[in-house]
Amino acid sequence: MKHKIVLAWMSSLLASCGNHGTYAGGCGDLPEGWITPREGRGVLSGLNVVSVSDAGQIGWNGKAVSEQTLQEYLKLSSGMNPVPVVQIKFGPTVDCETVRRLRALMSSSLDCTYGKCAEGTGKWWLLGDVVGPGHPSEPYNPDAPAASESKQ
Repeated sequence: MKHKIVLAWMSSLLASCGNHGTYAGGCGDLPEGWITPREGRGVLSGLNVVSVSDAGQIGWNGKAVSEQTLQEYLKLSSGMNPVPVVQIKFGPTVDCETVRRLRALMSSSLDCTYGKCAEGTGKWWLLGDVVGPGHPSEPYNPDAPAASESKQ
């Protein structure tokens, strides 16, 4: 009986060794300083989009690139003025090892402390780039109905 329990335990252990998880299953929290589209970006900010397909194909603004080329583009982006937001979108079955590696690549290539690194999909909410005194810039949904429309 004990041998069957030990064999079952070892089988489950070996099966879990090959399972690194997928993006849809969760690959941990976003790195510190990263934002999501719902947190907003400035209306005057530029945006570069990195996509990673389920098959592992990397795209830069819709064009297929290698990981080495991605690294070069990230370094170029970090030197632009103003620095654009770089958003990465992962397919749901991308493995977590790839997610962690590409997050680390972005974090090491860009200054992600001021919301210049983003992850996730969805429509970008916006932040006003020019805000008057005493009025903090907060993200807003540009497609939301105006206050006067929602009361009707």
